[in-house]
Amino acid sequence: MYAYHYPAPALRPQRALPTLRTDRLTLRPVRVADLDAIHGYLSREDVCRYLLHEPLSRDEVKAKLVACEQRTTLEQQGDFLRLAVVPDEVGAVVGDVVLDTRSVENATVELGWVFSPDVAGRGYATEAAVALRDYAFETLDAHRIVAHLHPDNTASSRLCERLGMRHEALHHADMWLKGHWEDSSVYAILRHEWAASSAAE
Repeated sequence: MYAYHYPAPALRPQRALPTLRTDRLTLRPVRVADLDAIHGYLSREDVCRYLLHEPLSRDEVKAKLVACEQRTTLEQQGDFLRLAVVPDEVGAVVGDVVLDTRSVENATVELGWVFSPDVAGRGYATEAAVALRDYAFETLDAHRIVAHLHPDNTASSRLCERLGMRHEALHHADMWLKGHWEDSSVYAILRHEWAASSAAE
């Protein structure tokens, strides 16, 4: 068993949701006005293949966006942040990234992402996920970031590796999903690992 001797975690509460900027992207809270763009990819079979749900109807996407608009803080376990990704060169929503507060006590958050295949290969997902990872460590003072994904989702596995995350576990038949049992992979990165890799860059 490993013992990590540094201060106990203290996830810093946020009473306002952020807008983040990268070299090419604006990441800002999703809103109902994004319905057409987000429904455009969440209604696709190929996009939902590795998600927890089947392709969504327009009304189902709208309900999710309404619920997101009602969340304005990151203070308690279960609070989450969903940011629309808008590239400067496109000027429209091409995907979104999610941060879930998994454990306030243990300062643990989970990252997720979904993007339109129409913009695959442009590096938007990596750029957006890096920004959200850094926000979790720098602003929230997260101790640990995790990602859960389907083992066959090689694109997301590679993205986790680009984020500096380790493959920690492969759980067999641990999720009853879409009418059958599914495996799941767990990736993670600790704060001191992120700090060390950032200092080396």
